[in-house]
Amino acid sequence: MSENRSKCDPILYPSEYVTTIVHYVLGERCRGSFIMIPTVFVYSVILILGLFGNIFTCIVIAKNKSMHNPTNYYLFSLAISDLLMLILGLPVELYEVFVPAYPTHLNFLTCKLRAFLIEFTSYASVLTITCFSIERWLAICFPLRAQLFSTLYRATRIIISVWIISFFSASPIMSLVIINKVKLPDNDTGLLIPEITMDNLTILYTDYCSLDSGNLLGQKFMIYSAFLFFFFFPAMLISLVYYHIVQTLKKADEYLHAGNRSSVRSNSKNRKSILRMLGKFIEKRF
Repeated sequence: MSENRSKCDPILYPSEYVTTIVHYVLGERCRGSFIMIPTVFVYSVILILGLFGNIFTCIVIAKNKSMHNPTNYYLFSLAISDLLMLILGLPVELYEVFVPAYPTHLNFLTCKLRAFLIEFTSYASVLTITCFSIERWLAICFPLRAQLFSTLYRATRIIISVWIISFFSASPIMSLVIINKVKLPDNDTGLLIPEITMDNLTILYTDYCSLDSGNLLGQKFMIYSAFLFFFFFPAMLISLVYYHIVQTLKKADEYLHAGNRSSVRSNSKNRKSILRMLGKFIEKRF
């Protein structure tokens, strides 16, 4: 293989066929400037705004005792989840924009931890949003019951449970994500050339971090279970909850319409404000 080449140049092997296979499977080693510049800009904006916004949220909630209520506890949990991803995950993604895609610069442990962190924080966010939605549902549709169930102690226990469930649910991904290598073509098996392969099975310098290509059953199980339990079912539950909230508020407006119109106007405005806030909140996450 030729030396003194740019880090972004294609890797050239003694076999032109192997070179073609590697380029076909893994693509270009580096992103073009037309992709790199917008990517760096977007990642940087997300990192700066995300850090500022979530840290500010945590400080405000922590310092103001008047904001120590179940709703804000859930928002605090969401902010922590975002901060974990921003501090531990996004810098790695930003770094990888500037280095060749393969061979990967991530070691075995970092490869697994990055995948785990993405799943862990995503699961925690989805479950927290679901619990937050149920808490709002109880507060609006069943205000008397909410006084019994929506307590700080209960919210704290739910949030802790959410993080524990998310941790164990995301753990299996660590056994599925590995440092893969492109397999040596069948018609080249037996040609043990040091510049191409060291084990006569995989091609040198093709290391990349991804799901284990040899464990398709494990991949399918992880993908389908994550889709069902951390997207489909939560999305359905949240949709039903907010549909009931909307119907309850409509009935309340109709009931109040017979009373003081100014009071109706004020209450209606407040309810619409709540719905807009919750709607944007769910839209942001899903």
